[in-house]
Amino acid sequence: MKGILNIKRLTKDINFKTSNEVYRVFWFSEGLDKVKIDGEDISGYPNLIIFTIPEKNIELHCQHNMCGWVLEFSKDYFDLLGFEPLIIKDAMIYYAMGQIPKIVLSPKIGLRVQAMFEMIDEMSGSNIPNKENGMFSLLRTILIYCDSKCNINPNKDQNSHELNTVLTYKNLVSKHYHKWHKVSDYADAMHISSKYLNQHVKNVMGVTAKHLIKEQLLMHARRDLKFTDRSIKEIALYLGFNEPFHFSNFFKKSTGIAPSDFRIV
Repeated sequence: MKGILNIKRLTKDINFKTSNEVYRVFWFSEGLDKVKIDGEDISGYPNLIIFTIPEKNIELHCQHNMCGWVLEFSKDYFDLLGFEPLIIKDAMIYYAMGQIPKIVLSPKIGLRVQAMFEMIDEMSGSNIPNKENGMFSLLRTILIYCDSKCNINPNKDQNSHELNTVLTYKNLVSKHYHKWHKVSDYADAMHISSKYLNQHVKNVMGVTAKHLIKEQLLMHARRDLKFTDRSIKEIALYLGFNEPFHFSNFFKKSTGIAPSDFRIV
């Protein structure tokens, strides 16, 4: 499924098996009674969107007239898309804090989003040239709508300070990844110690603060290598590496493949 966006029409009382790599975006236009994610019930609403991350058990309980779709994609596809400003980028944080990222869209926005899901469904089964680019653009547009209508309030969580610290850090990384490669750069900007920041990131996400910087650099490197005609030197300099050689070493050590080889795969 690497590099591919899949879409499925939802049917009554369907279960989704746990997967180690599949991200999902569920869209329920109508007819949903409830969703159960890892045993937790979520009441159904018209125009409901739910984001799920890998390793989540999902059960749908629906009425006979249920209408909806699910989009599925791998982490490789997720990284290539580059969701820096979008709510889906923080889905793992919300799950770690016991929250499920869900959005109820207004009826007017819901009609637009439904039309875009239908277009992705139509493109998926067609032989239209460059249909992958069209599906990509529609998915991004859907997520932009979702981001503007998100109803999650992380401040209601009992660990809101820890969560907000991590969210602030992630937002800073998304803005300064190409200039700041050290955790201390971000800790200084947040007026906290690197140790304090790293501990919060570990508690919430289960990875180090350095890992998030590395992940952001790799995401942009992969996207630029695949979707732009920038030279490897230009990409390296933009991402804050003084020498292309250092960037190539970083990329190969992290992915197991050289940038030049990744570009032609």
